[in-house]
Amino acid sequence: MCTLALAGCATLDKPSATMEARKPPAGMSQVESEPTPRPAAADQPRSGEQLPRMAAELGELQNAVAKLIASSRLQDDQLAYLRRRVDELEAQNRGRQAPVPSGFAPLAPGTPPAPPPTALASATTTPAADLYRAGVQKLQAKDLDAAILSFYDLIVTYPDDALREGAQFLVADIFYNQRDFRGALTEFEALIAAAPRGEKVPDALLKIGLCQKSLGEAARAKRTWERVVKDYPASVAARQARVLLRS
Repeated sequence: MCTLALAGCATLDKPSATMEARKPPAGMSQVESEPTPRPAAADQPRSGEQLPRMAAELGELQNAVAKLIASSRLQDDQLAYLRRRVDELEAQNRGRQAPVPSGFAPLAPGTPPAPPPTALASATTTPAADLYRAGVQKLQAKDLDAAILSFYDLIVTYPDDALREGAQFLVADIFYNQRDFRGALTEFEALIAAAPRGEKVPDALLKIGLCQKSLGEAARAKRTWERVVKDYPASVAARQARVLLRS
């Protein structure tokens, strides 16, 4: 009996020792003794990295949209210019007597031909010098679309004016600097067709060769530069052409 009683006392003392071990140290509450969960430290740097990246992506999207808008405006300007050229050619062709279609009786002898229609009115009343000056100012201000419009107005309205050659060269040069080599090639060739003995012809031929080379037509570019050297040997364009032929 004594042995059992001693064993029971020992058993009752164990839970007390366990409870004592679980108690927090003196001066610290139960809540303070337990560790407080902290937010993940990686979330803060991750948010800091995402903001600059999102800002950079937004800037790239805005630049892309701006380029698309500029490209659309340029295409609209070119289309308007082509329409004016078509109207001009149609007005010139109306003055010519069309051949009598087969199956129709010819006009009776002595019948006067129909008078030619009145030519289309000019697209603008602004003098050529003012159009050229406005185009140069807009070009210097980097407003390329507006500069092209001013130069096109001069080209269409005053095709025989002395400033037409310079205006068309500047339009072609704008396209070349924008890496629109086909558009530039078309404008340089139109300049030579309109003013085959103009002052800008050697420079236009030099740029035509550069356009051809950029379009993968190296053989044609070489022949063009050889033409510059042959036809305009004392020009600055010829000196540049010789350098290009050696390279």
